[in-house]
Amino acid sequence: MEIPEELKYLAPYIQRGQELNSREPVIAYYAHYYAVKLAISRGPSNQTTNAYLSHLLDALEQQKQALGADNEAIKDDLVGYAHVENFALKVFLSADNEDRSGQASKKTAKTFLAASVFLELLKTFGDLDAEVEAKIKYAKWKAADIIKALREGRVPTPDEPSTQAQPQLPSAISDFPSPPSNFTAPLAGQSNNQSGQISPPSGKVSSSSSTHSTSPAHSFSQSLPSHEPITPSIPQPTTHDIPTVGPVQIAAAQKNAKWAISALNYDDIKTARTQLLDALNDLGYNRQNNFGF
Repeated sequence: MEIPEELKYLAPYIQRGQELNSREPVIAYYAHYYAVKLAISRGPSNQTTNAYLSHLLDALEQQKQALGADNEAIKDDLVGYAHVENFALKVFLSADNEDRSGQASKKTAKTFLAASVFLELLKTFGDLDAEVEAKIKYAKWKAADIIKALREGRVPTPDEPSTQAQPQLPSAISDFPSPPSNFTAPLAGQSNNQSGQISPPSGKVSSSSSTHSTSPAHSFSQSLPSHEPITPSIPQPTTHDIPTVGPVQIAAAQKNAKWAISALNYDDIKTARTQLLDALNDLGYNRQNNFGF
């Protein structure tokens, strides 16, 4: 079904989702999920847009069923966030490395633009971290800067944004080719040394972005698939007192636990075990004395 003119701002998310539907179904699901939430919150609402939104909701429910009821990346926000973050950072770093090596091309520009879209999907889980916001802005700037250089017959250079006038992104989505087809979600643990790692969100995905219960969008928002986070059960030490830890240690433990959960999604037991042990160390538990590992 064609996107109505009033909802053309959804095109980047719908297109990215369609392109990844077979290779990265979880990313495709969140791309379409975010598009639905955006349409509900921004509108406009009329017969045409409501019909398209209904179509999106039906397609979204089919995607959810295809992924399976036990898919942790859909059921648990922590896992979902890690999955989207991993993929988005891989795409971003692919473009950034190509740009900094002096090999920027139109493909690099479209990869930067795709990365900005994938990073925006993290808004599904709440407000973005400042570093993610910066990456989105930088990716869009680089995409526009590279295209501008190519149109002017210049070789793109790995310059940083300055206070000078910034190049603008093309107004038409068609000015950029579709994202590369060779992106696959990285295995957990591969991105631990990448820059810009983000702490996991603390809140659940809201089932509605509308604040007016009588608006047409409200009825659609009730149909959005819900994401009920699962709180993992952590074994408690029986022979030692619980150590006192501060916010820094807690944040580190959350990060390692996040990677462990993501690793289990890929049956990477070795990485999951290592990350869980690191999380326990962050919380002050000695591996040998407390848990006998």
